[in-house]
Amino acid sequence: MVEIAELEHLRLAYDLIQAGLRLSIVRGMTGIGTRTLRQWWWDVHGVKPSNGKLPESVLSFIKDKDSAAKLSAFAALHKRLHGSKLTPECLLTTWREFQRLCAPVDINAAYFAIRDIRARIVVLARCTVCSAAFIYDAGSRHTERCPFCDTKVV
Repeated sequence: MVEIAELEHLRLAYDLIQAGLRLSIVRGMTGIGTRTLRQWWWDVHGVKPSNGKLPESVLSFIKDKDSAAKLSAFAALHKRLHGSKLTPECLLTTWREFQRLCAPVDINAAYFAIRDIRARIVVLARCTVCSAAFIYDAGSRHTERCPFCDTKVV
């Protein structure tokens, strides 16, 4: 007999696949087997899921000031709604709310933003000029300044 908790994991995995989250991340978050997830991906998207190496960090998704601003805004919303929790439910809730309020965002980039802030790979800093929260990494030219007002962090 299937337990309620297992049904919830199945539902969350299906919702994450619909959102486009990479299967290895879905598997890690829900514990559902790869064969099942691959079949669901095919059923939902009509194509085979992406293979290959995952990005190393959120910085792989930040290509310019606009992408830095969007992912920073997502991370700030997530922190406001859920603190530093990274569960499938929290990720989906923030992702859906962000898209409703702001703009479309790649759920994979959103996942890496939250994961990397939690792991302190990057920092969610506060701008001293405009007070916006933003993803900061001194080694990246798109994240060494506030993407909203272009103030350099000192």
